[in-house]
Amino acid sequence: MMRILVTLLLAAILARHATWAISCAGCVDLDEINFQNTVERFPYAVVKFDIAFPYGEKHEAFAAFSKAAHKVTGELLVATVGIKDYGELENKALGERFEIDDKKFPAILLFKGSVEQYIWFPSHLDVTLDNLKAFVSSNTPLYIGREGCLKEFNDAIKNYANLPDDAQLSLIEELETQQEKLSKPEEKLSGKYYVLYMRKINANGYDFLEEETKRLLRLKAGKVTAAKKLELQQKLNILEAFRVHNLTKAAPKKESSKEDL
Repeated sequence: MMRILVTLLLAAILARHATWAISCAGCVDLDEINFQNTVERFPYAVVKFDIAFPYGEKHEAFAAFSKAAHKVTGELLVATVGIKDYGELENKALGERFEIDDKKFPAILLFKGSVEQYIWFPSHLDVTLDNLKAFVSSNTPLYIGREGCLKEFNDAIKNYANLPDDAQLSLIEELETQQEKLSKPEEKLSGKYYVLYMRKINANGYDFLEEETKRLLRLKAGKVTAAKKLELQQKLNILEAFRVHNLTKAAPKKESSKEDL
C-alpha cells in the first residue's frame, strides 16, 4: 500500500513539473536526434540545458525571453534540452558533449549557425529576462530590447544627456519626425515618451531622469492594475535608455527668483 502511495505521489509531482515545463511558450524541445539539424537551421540559437521538467524563477525568465524574442525576430531559435539522470538517461550524452552536468543547471548556450560555435551565458550573471536580452544583443546583430524600447531611438539617444543644448534640440526635432512616421500604435506611444523625456532632460537636466525614475517606481510599488504596472515598467525602461555612465554636462542654472535676491 505504501509503495502505491509513493508511486502516485511521484507521478503527481512529475505531472505538475511537466505542466510547468510546457509553459515555455515558443521554446523548441531538443534531443540527441534533432539537436544539430535544428540548431543549424537558424543563424542563432539560445539553448537552455536543464532538468527534464524545469520550474522556478530562472525557467520563468527564460520563458519570458522566448516570448520577447519571437516578437522581434525570426532568426533566433529558443530551445530547451531536458536531461534526465534516471531511467533511460535521456539527453545525458548531449549534455556531456558540451561538458554540462547537473551542477551547471541551467546551462545556457548561444550557438552561431553551428553546434561547434557557441558562447556560454556568463555564470556570474543571474538568469533574468534583461540579462538574457543583453547576452544575445551583445553577442549577435539581433536586438531584443526591453519592453517598450525602440532600437532606432535607443541608438539615437546614446549620450544624449551630455550633448550641448542645441544638439539636443536638433535631435528632438529629428526623432519627433521619426515618431510621427511610426505605424504601430505601441511603437508610436513609445516614441512619444522618448520625445517627452528628451524635452524634459533638455529643460531640467539629468536630475529629471533620477527624479522621474523614483516617481515611477513609487507608483509601480503602489496598488495599481497589471496593465498600469506594465505601462509604468515600459516608461522606466525608456528612461533607462537615457542613462549615461559618465555625466559630463553641467546641470542647467535655475533662474533666481526675487526672494533669492
